[in-house]
Amino acid sequence: ALDMRRKLGDWPRVVQLIEYGAGNDAELKNAYKHLGDYSAERGKWSKAAKYYATAQDNESLVEAYFKLEDFENLEQMLNILPENSPVLESLGERFQSMGLCEAAANAYLKLGDVKRAIDCCVLLNQWNKAVELAEEHNFLQIESLLTKYANSLLEKNKKMEAVELYRKANKNTESARILASIAQELTEKYAPPLLIKKIYVLAAFEVDSFK
Repeated sequence: ALDMRRKLGDWPRVVQLIEYGAGNDAELKNAYKHLGDYSAERGKWSKAAKYYATAQDNESLVEAYFKLEDFENLEQMLNILPENSPVLESLGERFQSMGLCEAAANAYLKLGDVKRAIDCCVLLNQWNKAVELAEEHNFLQIESLLTKYANSLLEKNKKMEAVELYRKANKNTESARILASIAQELTEKYAPPLLIKKIYVLAAFEVDSFK
């Protein structure tokens, strides 16, 4: 009876027969997988997600959650999936396509691909996160990342943010140089002398830290 129902594609009946004791757990999961596929083919993604979850078919479950735009459950998948699971790559790509940088980076890190996690942060202009990950994982290209991020900040005239970046990276001479240029600009704009003095003192502290 089980074989007949399976050949007919009557998966609800297959599930029922297995639950009555006609099959095993592997066959039951396979039946739920087919039920999930049946629902997915008809665009019933909510039903499909439930069946895939029961079947423990994580790859298809990720697809279903993505179709449902259920990002809360997608993020929870990060905790469910084991390290180095190939499903993590698909999960990371989907998070990245939606601009969810931190979730994407976490997926790539759990996959064991530090470079891809950093590249994702760079692509989504999350430079601060990229530098943080590079330092944390001793990424060899940290110097070029720092330079790119600092230059992007300077182009946007965010000089104090660039100073803070170099300070965190222990690049005291670079932060001192930028502080000195800020003080020079303030001098040319006839800013209050006390403010200019404070900037120069900050630059001096950076040089002292370097020494």
